[in-house]
Amino acid sequence: MPTKSGTFWVNWADTHAKNSNSVEDLVEPFRSNAKSFIKALKDAGATVIVSTTRRSDKRAYLFHWSWKISQGKCKAADPPKLEDVDIQWDHGTEAESKRGALEMVNGFGLAVPPQSINPPSLTSHHITGNAIDMTIKWTGTMNVKRSAGTTVAIPFMSNVNVNSALHGVGDSYGVKKLKTDAPHWSIDGH
Repeated sequence: MPTKSGTFWVNWADTHAKNSNSVEDLVEPFRSNAKSFIKALKDAGATVIVSTTRRSDKRAYLFHWSWKISQGKCKAADPPKLEDVDIQWDHGTEAESKRGALEMVNGFGLAVPPQSINPPSLTSHHITGNAIDMTIKWTGTMNVKRSAGTTVAIPFMSNVNVNSALHGVGDSYGVKKLKTDAPHWSIDGH
């Protein structure tokens, strides 16, 4: 019997479809590229907090559809079934269905507008080990080495999605910024 969307599924995913936050779980060459970029940031004085590297397809499914339903981007009847995930998205009313989905979005800590304007992907590079979600913190301006060894001055900006100097340094390491999702970096910027 299906279980309605809500907090239950956050707990279920934390047991049956865990995220990894270990850089070691990424695939090569992205793993080495991410390690080099993170080292350059830390050497420049930044704090780097990795929240996600690998993600199961089941967790991606729960992220995607809970985000879309909670944000009114689809109806609760729209998600296809996924094997081994016996979830009931439709609670009978749109308001109740959105409430259950929003419990999941909040429980998973998903970014919503304005921090992220796109739903989490069903085919994310996180599933293949070619993406990393990380928060990068520093104050003032830090001087970061690009992969070629030159140094770039990067001012702190509260919106990482518009910090083109930071994106350029990441690019030099083969770690590209998705400019619509604050923590997300990947092999190709998607």
